[in-house]
Amino acid sequence: RLAVQAGGFNESSEEGRQLAADLLAAAKTHGIRFVGPNGLTVASTESGLCLPFVPSLPVCRGGFSMITQSGGLGLFLWNLLESEQVGLAKFVSIGNKLDLDEADFLEYLGRDPQTRVIGLYLESITNGRRLIEAAGRAGKPVIVFKANTTAAGGRAAMSHTAALGENDEITTAAFARAGIIRIDHLHDFVTTAKAFELPPMRGRRIMTMSPAGGLCVAMADLCEREGLEFADPGEPFYRELAAIANAGIIKLANPLDMGDIYQIDKFPLLFNRVLASDQVDGAVFASQWPRMPEGGEDVFTDMFNTDIFLETAGAIRTSAKPLALVLYGQPAATAAIKERLPIPVFDGPEEAILALNRQMRYHAGRVAGPFVADTVAARRDEAAAWLREREGVIGEEALDLMRYYGLHSPPSALARSAEETGLMVEAVGLPVVLKVVSVEAVHKTEVGGVLTGIASTEAAIRGFAQIRENLERFRPGARLDGVRVAAMAPAGLDLFIGGVQDPAFGPVVLFGLGGVHVEIFRDVERVLCPSSLAEIMAKIKQLKSSAILAGARGRQPLDPEPFARAVLQVAQLMADFPRITELDCNPVRLLDQGGLLALDARLRLAPE
Repeated sequence: RLAVQAGGFNESSEEGRQLAADLLAAAKTHGIRFVGPNGLTVASTESGLCLPFVPSLPVCRGGFSMITQSGGLGLFLWNLLESEQVGLAKFVSIGNKLDLDEADFLEYLGRDPQTRVIGLYLESITNGRRLIEAAGRAGKPVIVFKANTTAAGGRAAMSHTAALGENDEITTAAFARAGIIRIDHLHDFVTTAKAFELPPMRGRRIMTMSPAGGLCVAMADLCEREGLEFADPGEPFYRELAAIANAGIIKLANPLDMGDIYQIDKFPLLFNRVLASDQVDGAVFASQWPRMPEGGEDVFTDMFNTDIFLETAGAIRTSAKPLALVLYGQPAATAAIKERLPIPVFDGPEEAILALNRQMRYHAGRVAGPFVADTVAARRDEAAAWLREREGVIGEEALDLMRYYGLHSPPSALARSAEETGLMVEAVGLPVVLKVVSVEAVHKTEVGGVLTGIASTEAAIRGFAQIRENLERFRPGARLDGVRVAAMAPAGLDLFIGGVQDPAFGPVVLFGLGGVHVEIFRDVERVLCPSSLAEIMAKIKQLKSSAILAGARGRQPLDPEPFARAVLQVAQLMADFPRITELDCNPVRLLDQGGLLALDARLRLAPE
């Protein structure tokens, strides 16, 4: 094993890129695996190994391990974790990751007994499929901050670690499947790791408590936005509270305003009662530790400067449920409290509630079990034979390929002249729709290439000429391959299914509201291929247009399952044939009468 810290390789210049190639070739020749270059490499609090060249005091040992693509940012996180009393197990700065990459170290840390939580800072993803498979096998929380998600970020990364930006929405979909916790702020590494130092939150029912009524209101808003439910610990609990309340002027409910309860020594007992309730899955207590005048013996000094934290830790251990302790105060005072307590302390209710929700969703995913793709019945051999005869851009005849995977379309025929159009109308049956067939008419409606409701043979013959004129007007000299004559589909809702080959995660299917709206509203969800019906149905519910499926504004409800099955079938097609680099089935019509028809399609095939 080798650690290469020096920079000046493929992130810097043409000479550096050649140096990187030489390093990689030499390592392969001699069977050497290495981390780097252009990184701080590795450290372990268990063994004492510490290779980073930046001086550092020993850090507290713990269960958090970090993989970072940036050495400088890695040091920032190293120090941030230390200041927040989150103990470190292993540290890996992979730099340009010429050889060992994030998936290699994730696999290692997944097996490491000292590591309980894994964090990754990434600017690029080398092998997305392997990364999410390693995360799924790890059996531990995996927290990822993915940078380089914008055009500006992409430009910066090219000069930093030779990173290439991935499609961020696809990254999000991939992480969700693997149960990876994606964070948007670097400080969330700390807050999320803290949440996993608490017992698991097994459900959505939460109790929020504070001596400050305003904090109770703010926490109520946060909980509702996060989709958490307000727990009801029961009437006996509130009667017990009323017995020790001072003036009885505050309504006792959840969120619980404790501003009228001055017997601070009773707080841990109340926490115990809350966490012991079968109706409560977790709790948050937010208070403060301000500077108070010397010698004060008033009720507020007691309320804000009475140490109840060790007893609170005992309530958490006894119940095996999480209580997130939020404490405001002067940094030096709260830092001292954090250092001596056996439970994590959060700096605000926002981070506490978000972190508990991430922890809860992670455990819910673990209960559900690992993702398993559904099997799809398909005529794969016939599809393979069809594909062998073609390459490049393929237009509406792609509907023939769709049929091998269970997507049906209305009867149709290709007419290459006005006269043939009349014959095809008789074969298909009126009424019909006419659609331009031309590689230069990618979006048929934009060129006036779709005529619907054609009710006679004469109208169809005139329609052929009109489509030819519209195409010539749109792009003079454009080649017209013909006009497709198709039976009019019954009424329904137009949706779309698309597919791409992502460089990091492989085949991905996209789906959502279709027709001419897809690029305007961008109401799209994504799944990796292959997929499962359950995964796709859950994603359909996340679409804004799912309200239309449910019967918005008097429209009859539509059963989404035929659409979900069509997405599943296209996902299997994309997985079976990586030669399909792009696929667009738009629209597919979910019929009012039930069922689904694919009305148009095109795809791009790489050479054999």
